[in-house]
Amino acid sequence: MCWMKIKEKIKSFNFFKEEKRWQKTVITIVAGILALAIIFIGSAFAYQQYYKDKVYPGVSFGSYQLGGMKEKEVTDFVENFNNRIAKEGIDFYFTNKGNTEKFQINAVPADDSSVELVRIESEGLALSAMSTGRTGKFWSDLWLPVYFRLHPQFLTAPLVVEDRFIESAKNYLLNFGNPPHNASVKISSISPLKYEIIPEQSGLLFDFDALKTDLLKNLASLSLEPIKVKEKEFSPDVVAGDLNAVLPKLTEIFNYGDLGLNYIDSLTKLRRDWNITPETFADWIEVVKIPENGVVFSLNKEKVQNYLETLRPFIDTHALDAKFSMENDKVREFQASQTGITLNTEKTYQDLDAVFRDRNFRPAEPAKTVAIAVDVVKPNVEVANVNSLGISDVIGSGYSTFHDSHNNRIKNIANAVKRLNGVLVKPGEEFSAIKYAGPFTAENGFLPEAVIKGKEIKNEIGGGMCQIGTTLFRMAMNSGMPITERRNHSLVVSYYADPVNGNPGTDATLYEPSVDFRFINDTGNYLLLQTNIDYVKQQLTFTLWGKSDGRKGWYSHPVVSRWIPAGEPEEVVSPDLKPGEKKCQAAFRGAVASFTYTRITSSSEKIDRVFESYYRPLPKICMVGASSTPAGGGGEAVGTSSTVPVEAP
Repeated sequence: MCWMKIKEKIKSFNFFKEEKRWQKTVITIVAGILALAIIFIGSAFAYQQYYKDKVYPGVSFGSYQLGGMKEKEVTDFVENFNNRIAKEGIDFYFTNKGNTEKFQINAVPADDSSVELVRIESEGLALSAMSTGRTGKFWSDLWLPVYFRLHPQFLTAPLVVEDRFIESAKNYLLNFGNPPHNASVKISSISPLKYEIIPEQSGLLFDFDALKTDLLKNLASLSLEPIKVKEKEFSPDVVAGDLNAVLPKLTEIFNYGDLGLNYIDSLTKLRRDWNITPETFADWIEVVKIPENGVVFSLNKEKVQNYLETLRPFIDTHALDAKFSMENDKVREFQASQTGITLNTEKTYQDLDAVFRDRNFRPAEPAKTVAIAVDVVKPNVEVANVNSLGISDVIGSGYSTFHDSHNNRIKNIANAVKRLNGVLVKPGEEFSAIKYAGPFTAENGFLPEAVIKGKEIKNEIGGGMCQIGTTLFRMAMNSGMPITERRNHSLVVSYYADPVNGNPGTDATLYEPSVDFRFINDTGNYLLLQTNIDYVKQQLTFTLWGKSDGRKGWYSHPVVSRWIPAGEPEEVVSPDLKPGEKKCQAAFRGAVASFTYTRITSSSEKIDRVFESYYRPLPKICMVGASSTPAGGGGEAVGTSSTVPVEAP
């Protein structure tokens, strides 16, 4: 019995030892795993920091490693290749009667050295390289750079091969051989109708689609190896005998008259029209065979597209990549991304040819006008991708005109425009026009300009700032911002009239230090002020950028409830003028005006606010020399010419 108990105790003791040993093993394994995890995370973080402003190793373009390069180095690397293309051109070769012929096409047209017909978009590739492995997610950004070491990432870049480049290759190859073609008709006169039948011809054609594909393949691997121009066999499907069925239709086809093209600009809404006369499209006519209708008259694709290329300058708009850089808490360089528009010659040709083919079937009223087809070209870099402040959208804009302003006034306005451009308004900040545009001192580059104070015309430093206040006021309202301070001018000044009905009411004056224009940035994000001065149109445009939160803002055209007569002319003796010298300013009638500012908040609340303005009347006032005899009411200015007041604090 005792021996059994001893055995049980020994067994229990051994089990206890085994359990402790197992626990110790588990703890060791867990500790090892944790240690490895810490080492990995630490190493990965250090690796991440080392390549903070560089491309991660394992990221390639074609056969070239980009790892370790900075963004500018990638851009320069690709631009060097683009420069080689521009300098050396692209080499091609083909077989002609058993011989190998070589030729070269320039990537830069002789008539415009600023255009590259073949290129790699370097900035887009550089941005793609830098963003590879940088997802913004902590764990992904830790393991992806290490993963790239074992599994290289091959990037693609936007490759550009413009149609003009392929056309140059086509034009060169036209010199070789007698190209095959269908039977066709060559028209020499419309009235009376005269034509010649051109018989069909079999043979080989150059494959330009394959040429473009091979060229893009070379660019994708940064290769400038010569490209072989391939051939494809051509058997005519329209023979001379087929023309007998369609030739009687020619007269009626021409009798339908002109073909038309039109294009409406999506931004300006400006419409352009082009008429294509029968004398023009007579040279485009060819005969084709279509399954459902047999042989019909059609338009030659190449000739129509050549014509469409002449319209491209009126239609194309280049896409613009966003740019954003800061200096001293102010945006030094800003360029909004802009969606481009490019003429789609393929779709436009198809639409125009479809309208023309209908003439084969004697329609009562055939369509004559076709809308030009375009493609949208997205920028490579959007505004939201180049800043960390959340700035991505236009919130609103305002404009005003400074037509017929004096020279010093224009210089003052331009100086304030420069000082305001790039201003960042913090979330919750109350924007102050005087804070950011001023102080209006000579040290800050402002010049003296005429203002009216009471009944006197005086020069003061900084005249013209009410143009700034007015433009800011209109911008803030169109952006749906809460206005905290605004005061109208004391006089009705033509610069600030409503652009639609010409009434006063939507102006805002600035007079340092007491009269300011202010609004609050309640969007929860940064706002960026962009200013533009157009000296040709004599117009200011201020634009507020930020992150759209659904708000809207607009204002009604001002209504004048009462006009107040200016009153009888007055003369004021001035000791500052010489005897016989006279300076006059024009009369101003007064007014009582109002308009409604409506804004929809981000929570869809509608808020209406009525702005009322009183403008005092001011008669014509002439300042005369102390010893001169007053000439009575309303005489012409003598000596110095009349001065029109531009500011009225």
